[in-house]
Amino acid sequence: MSDEQKLLQTISHLETQIRMLESDLIHDSLTGLRTRTFLEEELNIYLSAIYAAADSGRREWFGFKNLSMLFFDIDNFKQKNDMYGHEAGDRILRIIAQTITKNTREGDTVARWGGEEIVAVILGANEADAKQKAESIRQKVEALAFESFPDLKVTVSVGVAHASLKMTCEHLVKNADKAMYRAKETGKNKVVAYSELGE
Repeated sequence: MSDEQKLLQTISHLETQIRMLESDLIHDSLTGLRTRTFLEEELNIYLSAIYAAADSGRREWFGFKNLSMLFFDIDNFKQKNDMYGHEAGDRILRIIAQTITKNTREGDTVARWGGEEIVAVILGANEADAKQKAESIRQKVEALAFESFPDLKVTVSVGVAHASLKMTCEHLVKNADKAMYRAKETGKNKVVAYSELGE
């Protein structure tokens, strides 16, 4: 092999490594979902575009004027990890991630927020639409069966928040997170919208 061929081979190898690193920055290695960093960047872009459209007098941006967030948390995840093992916990997380992804549209973004928390950004959905979608996904998760663990039942608590005008990414996440915690505090395995908190 000539020096030029070796150089080309090295460059090709480095380019492959760079693509893998870029993928790792965008995708969570365990679930294959988008990363929290990616979602935050994308959400800021969406919100800025929607608000710019509103400021200019246009009612919609690329066909939608609403955006809502679903904040999922797996109920009693630590106990399931302790009882069935971390490998089973990872499998639960992957299957729930797949279930959420399959039940959202291609243009929506589903990301692993951290630990057993998963966030979905639903374009074009007001709070009522988003709550209906969250309830549908909650039911599908509850119906999941795990062949290796026939007695295992998994549920999620879900918080829903709608992006009002000039709301920041941080504010939207905070509202969805608060709603999710209310769902957990009031019995788990349920969906709560931020507007129901009375704040």
